[in-house]
Amino acid sequence: MQETLNFGKGHKEKILEALSKFEQGEVTSYFEEQRAKKDGCTITLYNSGKVSIQGKDAAKVKDELLAMLGLHPELTIGIDETGRGEREGPMVICGVLADTNGMRQLRDSKKTGDIAAKEKIVSEKMLASVSVTINSGAIDLLRSRGSSLNEIEAMAMAKISEFLSGLDANAKIIADGAPIKMPGPAGNAASQKINFLPKGDDLEPVVGAASVVAKHLRNSSHDMGERKTWNRKVETNEQD
Repeated sequence: MQETLNFGKGHKEKILEALSKFEQGEVTSYFEEQRAKKDGCTITLYNSGKVSIQGKDAAKVKDELLAMLGLHPELTIGIDETGRGEREGPMVICGVLADTNGMRQLRDSKKTGDIAAKEKIVSEKMLASVSVTINSGAIDLLRSRGSSLNEIEAMAMAKISEFLSGLDANAKIIADGAPIKMPGPAGNAASQKINFLPKGDDLEPVVGAASVVAKHLRNSSHDMGERKTWNRKVETNEQD
């Protein structure tokens, strides 16, 4: 049995301190930072902040480790998209409101094998999610009217952040990727609070949860239409 937890680099000192209380193991590769053993399980801390727990009692050891770290509940809104640069099918933008600790076993959907199983975890543990699915025909329509991909994505993110912030105004908002220009504060104050984080879907658990839900929705879509406005150079390089 294996359990996975994902932490930011700011948690590493606490994790190393907790692991020092267990029997020590030998690291086996350059991307491992620390290994320890507890109740027949092997705990590995990677340079990225990922913690892998392998063994029969992995779930029990995971709960003990979280308790030792003293992590308090922290509501976060994570936002991510999938399908933006694809030639066919929809672009899906998703936001998830959840406790960060409840989503620590999730990562970027591109690194997740069983999307449906991970989506089930998200749906069980989240407080809410909001998704916008923009089919290929709608993408072509909006772009023919002069909207860029960044502007289309920003419109969806603004609506998502507005609704989820209405459930908890104190929740921090993190979106995967480089910053894009959001609608003005007069239209949506919540959208101005979005913190953009490159590789956020791999670094922040709730952003990873949003990535999983977005991917699950795109996988379930029956829209396989080709985008007539698709252009490889634009899809790859567009930044407003």
